[in-house]
Amino acid sequence: MGKLGIESGSSNTNGRTVNYIFIDDFEINNNSYSSTVQHNNNTRYESIIENDDIVMQFKRMQADYMDKYTPQLTKLLLETSFDTGYRSQAELFFEELYDKLGTIADSILQNIYLQHMYDDKYIIKHLLFIVMNLPPERRSIIQIIPVAGLSNPDIEIQDLSVRCFESWKDNRHLPALKELLARTNTKWFKEYLSEVINELEVE
Repeated sequence: MGKLGIESGSSNTNGRTVNYIFIDDFEINNNSYSSTVQHNNNTRYESIIENDDIVMQFKRMQADYMDKYTPQLTKLLLETSFDTGYRSQAELFFEELYDKLGTIADSILQNIYLQHMYDDKYIIKHLLFIVMNLPPERRSIIQIIPVAGLSNPDIEIQDLSVRCFESWKDNRHLPALKELLARTNTKWFKEYLSEVINELEVE
């Protein structure tokens, strides 16, 4: 499944150079979203852009997709269940977004985290659960979410953030993990943090 198709070029009409951009648009329907991926027919449209406005056009298109799909993914994160070994409906929807939009989907996920980092624990826990399962090539942009989660006042969110780095075997954030260990007073969490830190120091 290819990512968002974008082609650009220019033409000369009546002595005037016109830049253009072609975008393969698409629609994802998440009504009663399940493991059966739903597709609608792709459409293709042309936007005529004066001068060097292609970058701005792309930014507007990205903003449109974020406005459109952020509420849909948020709703799935809030209303569907998640558990170890189970790919939730929200995760399936996010993966389809990534297949179509690439890193724009990651921006949507980060935007949801920023919107709900202190006001909806369930959404953030579900979101971190999805982040934890990302393959190595998908982590460079999205790792800011568990990094921020280490500073969240909720211990369950801290715990899931630590589990991301444990699952990834990522020792680049050892200083942040040690700082969290120094400030937490919860016995079981201190023991778990110590184990993770010891494991990552060996990596």
